[in-house]
This record gives sequence, C-alpha cells and structure tokens, in this order.
Amino acid sequence: MKIALLGFGVVGSGAYEIIASQPECGITVKRALVQTMRPGPVDGLLTTDMADILDDPEIELVAEAMGGLEPAYRYVLAALRAGKHVVTANKLLVCQRFRELNQAAAESGVQFRYTASAGGGIPWLFNLLRAKRLDEIQEISGCINGTSNFILGNMHKYRASFERVLSEAQRMGYAEADPSADIDGLDLQRKCAISASLAFSMVVEEQDVLTAGIRHITKEDIEWAEAHGMICKQMMHCKKVPDGISAYVEPTFLPNTLPEANLPVRSSIASLYGKYVGRLTFFGAGAGTLPTGMNMMQDVMDVMAGVGKLHVYTQPARIFNQEESHPYYVRCPGPLPKVQEQGDGWAVIGPMPVEEMHQLAKEKEAAGIPVFFAGLAQEA
Repeated sequence: MKIALLGFGVVGSGAYEIIASQPECGITVKRALVQTMRPGPVDGLLTTDMADILDDPEIELVAEAMGGLEPAYRYVLAALRAGKHVVTANKLLVCQRFRELNQAAAESGVQFRYTASAGGGIPWLFNLLRAKRLDEIQEISGCINGTSNFILGNMHKYRASFERVLSEAQRMGYAEADPSADIDGLDLQRKCAISASLAFSMVVEEQDVLTAGIRHITKEDIEWAEAHGMICKQMMHCKKVPDGISAYVEPTFLPNTLPEANLPVRSSIASLYGKYVGRLTFFGAGAGTLPTGMNMMQDVMDVMAGVGKLHVYTQPARIFNQEESHPYYVRCPGPLPKVQEQGDGWAVIGPMPVEEMHQLAKEKEAAGIPVFFAGLAQEA
C-alpha cells in the first residue's frame, strides 16, 4: 500500500523510520507533506502542495502527523472525501471533529482510524475496542499524560518544587514552552473524551469532562501524600452510572501499592473494567517518536488487513458527575465544607460529589484564590 504522511516532525519521522526499516510490511511512503522544503535523504518524497497527494490515485491512505486543528482538519477532510483512508494520532483533531470526520469516512466508504490518539505507544484504544465487542465496559481509567507524570514523579523523587521540575521538564523537551494543556489537564481531558466515546458508544465532547490540573501543587502536598502512603498522579476516570456516565480528570492521591502509583516517569498506563473480563491494564511508553509512530502504523496495517471500521457514534453522552463521590485533599485558604481533618493550609473533606468539588474550586479560582485538590483513592 502506498501512503502519504502529513507532517514530518516527531511522529511523522518516527512512522517513516519504522516503515523504511521494515520493507516486508508492504507499506511505501510515496509523499510527505511539509510546510517548508528542506534538503535531506528523503527530499524526493517531500511536497508543500496537498494536491500532489489528493490527486495521486496510487496513494490509498493518508497518515496525519501534523498536530493541531488547522490545517490538519481541512487536509484530513479533503483526503476522506477523495476516497483515501486516514489514520491519525492527533487527539485535538479527533476530539473536536469526531462527528464530521467519521461521517465523511462513512460517506466515502473508507476508514478513519485514530487508535494512537490516546496512549501514544500503548495499544490502549485498539484493545478497548476489541474488549467491548463482546463485553460490557463498566469503567475506564488511566494516567496517559507524559508531562504531568514526569513532573509529579520527579516532585516525589527529588522533593522538588513544581516550578523547578516544570522548568527542568521544559529544558529536557518533556514540556512545551506553554505547558497549559498538560498541567491544566486539557491534554488528558481530550484523551478521556476519546476513550469514553469508544468505551460507551456515545459522543463525549471534551467540555463534558470535568477537569482539574496540577498548576497549584506544592512540595507540601507531595509530602502530605507520602506521609499517608500515597503518590500523586494526574488521572482520567470514567464509569457507567445509572443514567449515563461520569467522566472527569483530576489529580489523585493513590495508595503506593497500586500499579498506577508506581508508574515510571516516562511511561503511561490505562485500564478498563469489563463485566465479564474484569480488569485489564495496558502499560508502556506513552509518547515519543517511535512508540507513537508505531501505533499509527499499526492502524495502517489494520486498514491493509481489512480489520473492521471504527464505529460511528452519534448519540450525545449523558454525563452525571454528581453520581460519583469520594473524599478529597484540598489546599486553599478560607472555609471548606464537610471537613474531616485539617492542618496548616490543608484539609481532607467529603466524601463529596465530583461535580460539587470541581465547582467549588472554580468559584474560588474565579475569586482569585488558588486551589489544589486531589481525589483520595482507595485500594483496588
């Protein structure tokens, strides 16, 4: 199968390296769309004109590795309408244009696959889809944001401040110059929405997922967690409730015996709980040139092998975060409800519905009061 790459950066170059090293896989990169032509060993493949890809009948599939919403959305939609399969690892694109792209693929009779958009190199979405064919998924959870895991892991390891570890993560390339998407939980919010959509056969929008981040965490919060036998991770949670699903992202203090608590700083983990199969957990490299490129190319191989299309979901999700309740650790000045225990600047409150806790934090932030909170998890 001859394919084209959209973008030749971290993920695109990783995908190309994998294909070039395994000619027996039957995939050939014929074109790679770039913003600016540059000399190099692959300059014969490069083009700055999308028409070179759309108008080439030999190119059957487009692998989008540009990132961002535009021009990725415009190019992917054009490729689908031109009758070409598309695979992508672009979580922002999948999350914000889920309906439109799935519909365009269905109308053209081609596949739109995106199992690398959540989990990087972990075959998370692929196995989630495989499990739900015969099982009823009850719950999903995971720590699949590499930047927050790097920051929190090193705060625990070195007893360092958030600001110091973030600066080091930026220096090493683990965090963007503007780290908001990672430290405010927005990256994980999108991955949660994509995962929940597939797990529960409904369209979960990113704004459906209540989200809190780690921007205001301190060394003192880490010390409190460790003193109570816990480790802090930024987690996504989604489960079936009587009238729909709950879906939220928040820092979580986990008992230090759990696999998620012992996650290495450069890895990711995601779990599902099925009615019949019970708990299944997937662990591995969550990001990077080769792991994500490999997962994208697995989607290409699935298209070649005729693996069934990803389903098109149109039913909007019914979100009920009021149904989910647990205790919280909170650090902020001023009075708090349902206090169980408190100390110098911190309190344990609840159990409290997730929706109420997130709303309380938003109200305090709107009043200029910084808040850090973390759900207190129990042993599995």
